[in-house]
Amino acid sequence: MNDDNRPGKPRDEDREQLQADLTRLVGTGRLQFAEFDELMDIIWSTDDKTVLDRIRARYLTYQSPEAPQYPPQQPGYPPAQYQQPGYPPYQGHPQQPGQPQPPAHYGQPQPMAQPGAQHFPQPVAPPNQPVTSNMGAIRRSGEWTVPAHSTFKLNAASLHLDLRQAHAAAPVVTFDINANFSTIQVIVPPGVHVDNRMKESWSSSDIQVTAPAPGAPRVILTGSARGSEIKVETKQLTERGAVWRKLLGGGW
Repeated sequence: MNDDNRPGKPRDEDREQLQADLTRLVGTGRLQFAEFDELMDIIWSTDDKTVLDRIRARYLTYQSPEAPQYPPQQPGYPPAQYQQPGYPPYQGHPQQPGQPQPPAHYGQPQPMAQPGAQHFPQPVAPPNQPVTSNMGAIRRSGEWTVPAHSTFKLNAASLHLDLRQAHAAAPVVTFDINANFSTIQVIVPPGVHVDNRMKESWSSSDIQVTAPAPGAPRVILTGSARGSEIKVETKQLTERGAVWRKLLGGGW
């Protein structure tokens, strides 16, 4: 097979965009968590861009309902759909030849993903803007909003993410972490599952999570770790009434 004809390898940006689009389907109930997890495994493991294209076509391509078929319109007569019983007498006049017409969706809002898709609130910072630390520390704790996707770049640094009082901006949140000789600590409350998909080399990982609670947000770790330590802990906040905040205004 000629190398020129081989399908291209998908970019990380392509994977992230497809993951974000599928996450919206999970949030609207159009995609189940189990199927979402299987798709994530495929998206982040395949080296064939056409696989991503097939997933997008299967899950994200909206097929509009077929328009009713009417017989061809005769000059000087109203369209066939307006000749049906119950319609008032046709008062229109012939369209002048060559006069441009506005598109059918003119003046109407159009869906960006699928009709009825709900878009989750996003952080003020631009999406996918990386947070970088060189020989420093990044810490997120207390009440804060976890974006659907966050990127961290660490060089001899530490990252501490405490999600026990946090608000989830989406039912599935992703931390994309690229760490060199760094330490990563993620703390979640019981019922929040963490899926570690980081590529590790000369690193250690200790993942302690509980079974996912129905309706609870999920956390996915992606990226790479070199000479680093990854630790995920499940802890109950000692303060009274402190739990993972309600997802999208609903409880669990």
